[in-house]
Amino acid sequence: MLKKTSLQIALVITSIMIVLAGCGQKVNNGSSESGNSGTTGNAGAEEAAAATEWPEVLRIGNLPMEDGEMSRSADQFAKDLGEYLGIKVETFEGEDYNMMIEAMRSQKIDVTTYGPFGYIIAVERSGAKLLAAMNNGPGTEGTSVIIVPKDSPAQSIKDLKGKNFLFADPASTTGHLYPRATIMRELGITNDEIATYFSNVSFSGGHDKSLLAIANGDADGAATCSQCIEMIAGAGLIKAEDVRVIAESDPIAGGGALAYRGDLPADLVEKMREFALGYGEKNPEYFKAMGAAGFFPAEDADFDGVRDVAKKLNMSPEEMLK
Repeated sequence: MLKKTSLQIALVITSIMIVLAGCGQKVNNGSSESGNSGTTGNAGAEEAAAATEWPEVLRIGNLPMEDGEMSRSADQFAKDLGEYLGIKVETFEGEDYNMMIEAMRSQKIDVTTYGPFGYIIAVERSGAKLLAAMNNGPGTEGTSVIIVPKDSPAQSIKDLKGKNFLFADPASTTGHLYPRATIMRELGITNDEIATYFSNVSFSGGHDKSLLAIANGDADGAATCSQCIEMIAGAGLIKAEDVRVIAESDPIAGGGALAYRGDLPADLVEKMREFALGYGEKNPEYFKAMGAAGFFPAEDADFDGVRDVAKKLNMSPEEMLK
């Protein structure tokens, strides 16, 4: 996997000209060399034709992971997808959800997995569309939890007054959005008052980093997803007993969103969806590393509950991402 800054990604992608593996340019209706008579100079027709062409390289955006096994799983997913589609698939590592949202908006990546909140922002900003949801199946709902070190005297969020607190990522549902709502509910304070309730509020950069900070006693409190504790512990990065849960959010519907750039060809999208929905049965270890059972059919409306929570915080996406 290549680790790139946003500028480096732009430069690399601009220079990539890779021919399709084995079978040449693929289009909806056969060869790209047929059916062009009488269309020379017709910009509208050329744009319509381009919309049916599969890209020479499909680019998947991934977030950095402390656990090497998770990174290898992401690379394997890209390799398997490329073999299934018959085209080149590349992975690029972004620093955070915000970079992945911007990368899709500027057409530097074609597919990525967002958390529910990151997904609804990507829909607004980047024209993202839902391919499938990563979770434990229909009807399953996760939560966000507030955690402290195992030997912390804190028994509730109230006990963290004047302490330092970590959110995971500005665009994270379980590491930022829902924990904010939980803190407001538990303490009876406004969103604006959160910053002054704690001595310091910052972002760790990911659930794994928040859990490591709490397990090592480097932070007083943090927000993470309920399944992340066992997932990160299973990867050997922490011991589950080194952290303790003191609060939990309301259930979160939707799950992780596998999203694609909205202007991709329809037949490519259907082929990717077919691959994703069958991947759990063929490769359960991939989802085990991700703390889920597989990709499942989903609709955009499944994420309306997350939209409602975002509205209750009375903050725009721009404010949430600061």
